[in-house]
Amino acid sequence: MNTIEHLRQLFAWNDWANRRVVTALKESGSSSALNVFAHLVTTELEYFERLYGKDSKGFNFWPELTAETCGDRAREAAEKYERLLRRFDDEGLDIMARYRTSEGVWCENNYREMLTHVLFHSATHRGNINTILRSEGHAPPVTDYIIYLRENKYF
Repeated sequence: MNTIEHLRQLFAWNDWANRRVVTALKESGSSSALNVFAHLVTTELEYFERLYGKDSKGFNFWPELTAETCGDRAREAAEKYERLLRRFDDEGLDIMARYRTSEGVWCENNYREMLTHVLFHSATHRGNINTILRSEGHAPPVTDYIIYLRENKYF
């Protein structure tokens, strides 16, 4: 499997996992976990914009959102990344993106690096969300990549 095919699969897993989190947030009513998820989906969308050179200076990565709005934004992010990755081959992942961080620092990374960051960032925060839910007495959603593969018959 080449890199682009693998990234397509990983972003499909990311969408699957995010949808499970939205369901858990609606069932639990946890405001602490919701705040982390709002950050997660906001970051996914902002990084998509950064791929195209967006200036993020002063951007708020921690908005207060409802679970419904988070679900809408998660769907929007999944659709954007799916469309982007459908157009690319492995060479396209070497395209450089120049963008400005929320602190105003200019940076440059290639698409492969930025897409990988989005996946790791989201997985990290889904772990944070599961910890919060568990600590509040709620059953966290199962979002493991291997479970996604088993359920989607990639073996």
